[in-house]
Amino acid sequence: CKQGAFATHLIYIKKGLTKSYLEDDAKVQNICVNPSHCILGMQSITSQDVFYHSVSALEEVDACLFDMHIIQTIAKRNVGFTYSILTKVNEAQVLLFERFFSLSMKQLNGKMADILICLADRVYNSDSFLMNLSRKDLAELTAMTNESATRVLKEFKDDGIIKLDGKSIIILDRNKLERLSKFGWILYRLSASP
Repeated sequence: CKQGAFATHLIYIKKGLTKSYLEDDAKVQNICVNPSHCILGMQSITSQDVFYHSVSALEEVDACLFDMHIIQTIAKRNVGFTYSILTKVNEAQVLLFERFFSLSMKQLNGKMADILICLADRVYNSDSFLMNLSRKDLAELTAMTNESATRVLKEFKDDGIIKLDGKSIIILDRNKLERLSKFGWILYRLSASP
């Protein structure tokens, strides 16, 4: 999908990971990582016939394309189908609200904890995963510089919260990671001290 391109099809990702991002001239902002079984282009069903963001594959992807006009026709005639689409759109909107709150209100450590929990729970379905994102992609997802993202990951590793081995990440202490997400680094340090 290319931001601003004509959305002729709804795209169902059968297998593989993709990333969604916004483009503005030479700037790119990663929005999210899309797991298998997601549907891309739902915003275009009832509004302008364009993609509102770009999507690219992070690994080999199997996708099914459904003609947008056929989807629109079915949605107008089938209440159950329309309700299921509305449910998916609302779930995506709630996730975006959570991401917006994290990016705008949390410190660096809280942002990184949030994205690691999100990747483990919603993308890889495991506390141990081989991340298909580059460090630059991860930094963009957390609205950090590459240097800051690398520093925070190193702090998490040094504190025994995660294990890093190349692109492999293992969450060793889920409880600490969740406290970091909720309270931030300073409160985490205070609550962890005897």
